[in-house]
Amino acid sequence: DALFDELTAREHLKFYARLRGVKDEELAIETVLRRVELTAFADKLTRDYSGGTKRKLSAAIALISAPPIVFMDEPTTGMDPYTRRFLWDLILELVHNDKISVILTSHRYYPIRTSHKNLYYKVFPPYSMEECEALCSRVAIMVNGRFTCLGSIQHLKN
Repeated sequence: DALFDELTAREHLKFYARLRGVKDEELAIETVLRRVELTAFADKLTRDYSGGTKRKLSAAIALISAPPIVFMDEPTTGMDPYTRRFLWDLILELVHNDKISVILTSHRYYPIRTSHKNLYYKVFPPYSMEECEALCSRVAIMVNGRFTCLGSIQHLKN
């Protein structure tokens, strides 16, 4: 999470709202703080946040300008099960109710030595595959910068 330890959640959101030209920034900040359930942490320094709370703030930053598309890089890494489920529900709400496109990324590569070169395999830890099944309508797998598979979870399993 690219957060500044010396700033509060409210200050982070104000900074990004101004960068993105949000018109009514105070309303946008209060709305997104409530939406990601950060009102209790709004005026506390981020250095004191847990990993899950930092992830929620990162999600709030992504949503502050109500974009049509949001990219989330491993959004639930380091979250406890309750907070992970909360973020999953938020992502599904964004997609179904707000009509926002959400692209989730995962970078689980492990090098394997062979006699010729290093090969990298995509490995889904159980929670990551569970996350894909819970949230994604389509999954793409890239190898060396090229899409090798694209389709539904069921299609890729077959």
